[in-house]
Amino acid sequence: MRWLAVLLAVLPTTAWAQSLAVAVTGPPVVEFSHARDACDPLDYPDAPARAVRLATGEVLVFAPHFHNRLLRGPGLLAARPDCRIVFEADERDDPAAFDDRGWLVSPYTLDGRHVFSLVHNEFQGHRRPSLCPTGRYLDCWYNAITFAVSDDGGQHFMRPPGAPIAALPYRYDQVVGAHRGYFNPTNLQFHDGYFYAMAFATEAFAQRAGNCLLRTDRLEDPAAWRAWDGHGFGATFIDPYTSHVDPAKHVCSPVGAGKLRWPLTSLVRHGASGLFLATMLNGAANGGVFVATSRDLLAWSAPVLLWPAAGTAAWRCGDPPPVAYPSLLDPASPDRNFESVGATAMLFLTRWNPQGCRLGADRDLVRLPVSLTIVGDRPAH
Repeated sequence: MRWLAVLLAVLPTTAWAQSLAVAVTGPPVVEFSHARDACDPLDYPDAPARAVRLATGEVLVFAPHFHNRLLRGPGLLAARPDCRIVFEADERDDPAAFDDRGWLVSPYTLDGRHVFSLVHNEFQGHRRPSLCPTGRYLDCWYNAITFAVSDDGGQHFMRPPGAPIAALPYRYDQVVGAHRGYFNPTNLQFHDGYFYAMAFATEAFAQRAGNCLLRTDRLEDPAAWRAWDGHGFGATFIDPYTSHVDPAKHVCSPVGAGKLRWPLTSLVRHGASGLFLATMLNGAANGGVFVATSRDLLAWSAPVLLWPAAGTAAWRCGDPPPVAYPSLLDPASPDRNFESVGATAMLFLTRWNPQGCRLGADRDLVRLPVSLTIVGDRPAH
């Protein structure tokens, strides 16, 4: 039984002689089964699991496909599928609209009724033959982060008018030929008066590849977001279709260079130590789920393997099922937005169920129990 090989992840910080031992302590449990629970063939977990707790006590779990559906229930581990589609982008053919296909990936509520969310927004040029010479998805994928809000406790989400939260300062036709943009924002963390998220940037002219740190003090205002520029949060994002300014002044400076080697997929805070804990996936054949820690979201420890697994690109027929989208959530978190974890948590993953030698829509949302233990607790000298 593979889970018995518990992995100890010791994660030092730069300022304190304190670290976390993080270990998987049990086997996977299926939270959402495509075969059992899917509302239609395209209903499957296609993003990292997130959760919010409403004022009524109901918990909403997000791990959506672009036909965004939620799991709902009285607790994180008691949430069950709801077939209502709560959000769909308009699949517009114009990349300047930033409104092709969207995933609700970063929900956050202040009052348990109004739910804000960052949206992973893809313009899929390969579905428009005139805009994609090769016809390949990765060659014509133009990504941005947009915004949606629900005023009825997550029953419906709408996208307010306005510019995207984060877009490259370059138009689609300037970067077509590879997947470009800002991708997969993490869940939000409230810290020192700001709401923070990480998003992965691909290289594009002045924009270097890596994990960008974004923050805002006003969730309701998409224009209020700023990014780390290497010195402070002075980088603003622009709409390249309406602004004509120096693009180099409107990109982020990635954090954690050499440490955060893959896109971050979740961001939580360990309550007892105060350490931020990030998950990421190295999808190579000898890769897996990795974790790293930080005290300030800028300086990060080296990543340490938590759970061995391969991603879909490295999977070969006969291999164990591949996984994606790791995230940590604590069912006992006192936070309305499950921002913190305690001595235990759950590692959520999307796991493919191969059909012979083919990977398709048959994917489950699974969870594994995790323990977190403080190692050391004194200031470093």
